[in-house]
Amino acid sequence: MAVTTLLSVDVGGTKVALALSDLRGGALLQRAIVPGAGHKGISEIIRAFLDSTGLHPDFACLGVAGVVKDGAARITNRPWLITEETLVREFSLSGVRLINDMTALCAALPTLTGADLLPLQTGRMQKKGTKAVIAPGTGLGEGYLIEDGPAFLPRGSEGGHADFAPVDDEQIKLLRWLRRRARPVSYEMLCSGLGIPSLYDFCKASGQIAETEAIKEELNRAADPTPVILAGAIAAAPCPLCLKTMELFLSILGSEAGNLALKLYATGGLYIGGGIPPRLSGHIPFTGFLEAFRHKAKMEDLMAAIPVHLIIKPDTVLSGAIAYGRRIFLPCS
Repeated sequence: MAVTTLLSVDVGGTKVALALSDLRGGALLQRAIVPGAGHKGISEIIRAFLDSTGLHPDFACLGVAGVVKDGAARITNRPWLITEETLVREFSLSGVRLINDMTALCAALPTLTGADLLPLQTGRMQKKGTKAVIAPGTGLGEGYLIEDGPAFLPRGSEGGHADFAPVDDEQIKLLRWLRRRARPVSYEMLCSGLGIPSLYDFCKASGQIAETEAIKEELNRAADPTPVILAGAIAAAPCPLCLKTMELFLSILGSEAGNLALKLYATGGLYIGGGIPPRLSGHIPFTGFLEAFRHKAKMEDLMAAIPVHLIIKPDTVLSGAIAYGRRIFLPCS
């Protein structure tokens, strides 16, 4: 029997991951990761990948960092417009599905094994309970998965753009400080790679911890301050100001993760994705995250019962695009 192939793509803010797999068996045939910069659009990247493999896909599923509407998506950090119709025509495909990258990440949850997850809170998982996902990377992604028998509903959202709600005096000062620079203030402006420099500047402006000369010099040279702050926080001898920044980051992230879990009644667990949290694991305790997650007044017992997992598997969005593509295209093959 001829192999029916699925092209899966994770179109991120900085890189593009691609895979060809056997639609029926699920076996991975080819895989590549390329930087997004320097390309006119996704078609150019896909064509180069397919030319290098000598294979032709039958179907395609793309998880994209942007809003998907009516089979089209504009990439948030790239001047690219992607449409299902164009991809079908250009690559002679039998079917294409564009989904938000958070939808793809949520679709990947059933494929994750124990080795892909680091438990932060055991809780008591309900097998058919809704699963919530929060993922700080370049931006802040939020989503959920409802899975009950044949029902399979992964959905990303734009919850990261919801208004930031401070929970203590320090965070009230932070909100006032940020409102002098931008309004409204969202969680993404704090809990993301884009937001970490603002947290650092606030902690520095508070005057409680002095900025070291070494970090100051590195930041002056860096095109992107976030990697410098992250590296300073997880160094063998951490920079106190960088460490304070990331502790505040985790506390705010935990509070918003708790908000998400409450609104979804996520008894199936909360899953933390994105590129930033795995880098902190083993270097900075997630105690502040969990304290903020559980700190929900009358709902503290419920929050303590929700399992919390850190996703440590790389390229989970790509795995989710494969899983989602198999769900919708396998009946058509």
